[in-house]
Amino acid sequence: MPEGRCKYCSEIEKCSVCGNKVESFRHVGVRACGKLKSEIWHYAEPCGHRNDVSQEQPEQAKASGKLAIYNGGPLWKDGYEWVNVFWGKYWQMQPWVQFIDRAVNDIETNSSYSGGLRQYNVGMGTVKPSVIIQDDPPSTVSNKAIGGALDAWIKAGTIPDLGIKGAYNVFLPPGITATLGTDSSCSVFCDYHDTANGDKGPFFTCEPYPCSTGCNQCTSSSFDTMTEGLSEEMVELKTDMNPGTGWVIGNEELCDYCDAHYVCNKISTGEYVNAWYSNLAGACWKR
Repeated sequence: MPEGRCKYCSEIEKCSVCGNKVESFRHVGVRACGKLKSEIWHYAEPCGHRNDVSQEQPEQAKASGKLAIYNGGPLWKDGYEWVNVFWGKYWQMQPWVQFIDRAVNDIETNSSYSGGLRQYNVGMGTVKPSVIIQDDPPSTVSNKAIGGALDAWIKAGTIPDLGIKGAYNVFLPPGITATLGTDSSCSVFCDYHDTANGDKGPFFTCEPYPCSTGCNQCTSSSFDTMTEGLSEEMVELKTDMNPGTGWVIGNEELCDYCDAHYVCNKISTGEYVNAWYSNLAGACWKR
């Protein structure tokens, strides 16, 4: 398969939005807002427009009876680390920082929720101390800019260098819009995970401040909205670190499939989480 292509976008020569020639695609694991479909979104390069792709299930999955198949990419191993990165002065006095740090640890160490991913040859990691970035982000911050900021912070020693053995959860303050191409957070998507440089990382989730609508099917709590999205992106990053190259169900990641068959779930420590699909159980995770 040519670099920057997968089986779903390999035959696309022209962008469906602008009609310009497509050189390659950027694949991003996205939790959609409202009625849009959560899945791996395909952004044409160099124009940056999102292109829809085929949704057919691979014949391998149909034949085996196991929906999720592995495409050979990097996966999370035991001992890999998370670093929560809070971008902006807003977070300096926020009790949410402690609550989010606790939630990340609870999600990562839960033996049923994260531990169940061992069926996919995925391990359990640890959580390093969080970092608050003193400089404020721009009012609109692109996916490319977040990847570039992580590279710069690593180079400057502002955040620890995890290499390929971990990932960063990047939290944006209220009023900041994250963008994927021409798509904006809260109007089109809730959150996502990606990598700045393919299999080389840094790997990261992007967590805009919780949207008021379209991203929580269980409660009206902003914090519950945060943990639902955070849990999904953590699971999908671990099982599909470079979107589309790990464990997928067609063009969906493990939680995307369950988002379409949604059931409200909590882990034992009380946080709301989004379910992931289990090949062993033939069903979505439920406590």
